[in-house]
Amino acid sequence: MKVILDGGNLDNGKIPIFLSYAKPFNQNQEIFINNVKSHLKENDFDPLTLGETYVGISDPMVNIKDMMNVCYGLLSIAFRRAYIKSGTRKPGTELTNQEETDISNKWITSPYCHIEPAMAFQIDMPILIFRQTGVIDDGILEKGAIPSHMPVFDLDTPNDEYFNSLEWTKLMEDWKALVLTYKTKKQFAANDIIKQIISYSICEGNKISPDQLYDMFNSTIDPYKRHWSGQRSNDPDHFCRQLGSYLKVDEADIQTRYKKTGRFLIKDYITICSEFFK
Repeated sequence: MKVILDGGNLDNGKIPIFLSYAKPFNQNQEIFINNVKSHLKENDFDPLTLGETYVGISDPMVNIKDMMNVCYGLLSIAFRRAYIKSGTRKPGTELTNQEETDISNKWITSPYCHIEPAMAFQIDMPILIFRQTGVIDDGILEKGAIPSHMPVFDLDTPNDEYFNSLEWTKLMEDWKALVLTYKTKKQFAANDIIKQIISYSICEGNKISPDQLYDMFNSTIDPYKRHWSGQRSNDPDHFCRQLGSYLKVDEADIQTRYKKTGRFLIKDYITICSEFFK
């Protein structure tokens, strides 16, 4: 059972995204996360946060998984949470290639700022992680743990300066583009016609994946030409040739063989193009 609370509405026309963050414990953090939420909403996102705008009655990990299923991107804010007044990493190190390091006066964030982005990464969901200065950069926060840039923000400077910075603007633009692509591909894979084509490919003994099929469709679209209706120009014959080649089915036979499923390949191709490749 899942419940969307105030502030989260999957039918509001906005793109649902998973907003993961350590719960603020001071005013600067509260102001920062409120600014993040405002900027997300201004960019047509609907930020959902477990326990706030999204509630499930299962165990936390199951709830996170369920929430991932309705989101198209994840943004994580690794705020400071626990302070290490005096500490040592790998105390009493005796093994070679290992070093004892001082981690005094450092901070640890919420474990969920590691768990939730890691779960999103496993399903190829676009993720964007921000780390507050002083938070130890280990786990998924470690440099190089994920391929994308992980910016560090300082709450000792005015929030407005960061949200008006080139870094914030560029990161949001790039991440939004990835989210939109992920959303399209996820909806593409869930489409009944696409499932039918994949089912047909299995019958031919050479299963095609949703990503392969998406790329195949996309390669037949001319982004520079449009029909009088405004629809981008497409090439159904080229698609049939590609699909036939992949399935090792003669081009002259593929439409006839596909018709045995009770559907028409060219008609299905045009329907998919009009829905996903406008």
